[in-house]
Amino acid sequence: MKPSSLTWLSFICGATVMASEMAASRLVAPYFGSSTPVWAALISLVLGGLALGAHLGGRAADRWQRMEPLRMALCVAALLLAALPFLARGLLPGATAAALGGRPLEGLGRVVLVVLAALPPLLVLGAVGPYVLRVGLGGVESAGAYAGRLSSASTVGSIAGTLLAAFAVLPLLGTARAMALFAGVLGVTAAAGLGWRWQVVAVGAPVLAMVLGPYALPRHPQAVEVAESPYSFVQALVAPDGTRQLVFDEGYAVQSLWRPGLPVRGEVFAHYLLAPAMAQREPRAPRVLLLGLGAGTSARGLRETYPGVEVVGVELDPEVVRLGRAHLGLPPEVEVHIGDARAFLAKDSRRYDAIIVDAFRFPYVPFHLTTHEFVAAVAAHLEPGGVACFNVGRYRSERAVVDAVGATLASVFPEVLAADAHNPSNTLLYAGAPGQTRRLARRTHSLPESLRPLARRVAGELRLAPPAEVLTDDRAPVELLTDGILLRALLSGKGRL
Repeated sequence: MKPSSLTWLSFICGATVMASEMAASRLVAPYFGSSTPVWAALISLVLGGLALGAHLGGRAADRWQRMEPLRMALCVAALLLAALPFLARGLLPGATAAALGGRPLEGLGRVVLVVLAALPPLLVLGAVGPYVLRVGLGGVESAGAYAGRLSSASTVGSIAGTLLAAFAVLPLLGTARAMALFAGVLGVTAAAGLGWRWQVVAVGAPVLAMVLGPYALPRHPQAVEVAESPYSFVQALVAPDGTRQLVFDEGYAVQSLWRPGLPVRGEVFAHYLLAPAMAQREPRAPRVLLLGLGAGTSARGLRETYPGVEVVGVELDPEVVRLGRAHLGLPPEVEVHIGDARAFLAKDSRRYDAIIVDAFRFPYVPFHLTTHEFVAAVAAHLEPGGVACFNVGRYRSERAVVDAVGATLASVFPEVLAADAHNPSNTLLYAGAPGQTRRLARRTHSLPESLRPLARRVAGELRLAPPAEVLTDDRAPVELLTDGILLRALLSGKGRL
């Protein structure tokens, strides 16, 4: 086989590895999110499979010393890569719910089956490097140059696959079709020179996967629309009673809620509505910034509670905003900005009476929205005496993340108060000038009647945030703290998280 053909094969395999890894991150996100621990587990799986494949590939090359066995193995790998999104849909739904529902072995079993399905393609792709080096080595004098050329081609292919997947193929085609496309390119390359049966296997399966790609997405029975964004899988749900919800990924946590004809009064969402009433200035037509707008539940609640309020919302995911406009009553009067909350603060020069931070995706809080530097930027955008409200995740009495974020707020604000929502997973932190409890109690009567019971309850439950380690841009182990909470909860055997 010509050296140029082996170099091209190295390039294609390098591109396939990285493009498949990028697609796999989107494949698991609907079930496990896209946090740093998830990425670490995914990268470790890929590297481990490639390492074992390289070891086995070198031994196989010494035994066979011809390209046909590798090409056949690559054809099978192309088939398995194209089928992986469909296997994941059959196995992964319910894995997170099982683990968080107190059945960790069931959830782990589902994940193991998917890993076993993903391992053979990784082994084959890992075998390519040593195999083509052994088969194509022309002589001792050229060994170094030849090895360098193959390694360079594989690395350049990895770069190309990463960039193509991230900036073009994944956004345009979605996860399943993107993986099928790269599997098809791999199959076409591998099947060249083999019989028609191998060509059917290597090319036919990816083509079929391209056609059936949309069916690889999970879909809730009550979904009226599903969307795959650059950040997550999003579903708009409508219940028989007319209640509308926006859920991320597997739908374990509700991101936004709308009950047409009823005011916003649910736990957490209604807690946000109290923040303007805790500021020093009377909340008459306040200006409120929502960092983590979602589909507009809090924005609607603020407009119902404070006539004349000016609401500015920042949302990272444009698909969330689109679905909010289409299905969850996101008010057209809300000023919406698409982008990262911290980047928005860096360019925005306005001040607000209240800033509400609700940017975490269960169960993780983005670390860069918990640090002293971010809190200082929030404080700089508040009017004198304004209030910042942070929604932070916990589990029952496990409050490590809540305490860390509370201490970080206290490093900037003179008073930080905490109130638990009446659920096992949310604590609201209010940061501002001293006297927030007194001001809320005094202004409760001016709030809508349906909101007064919650205002009285929160005024009676607010307590000072305890001291803890302050989070900084250099060190903010919020994911480690969250993982510890989840692990202890699962090992405790207390059941559903």
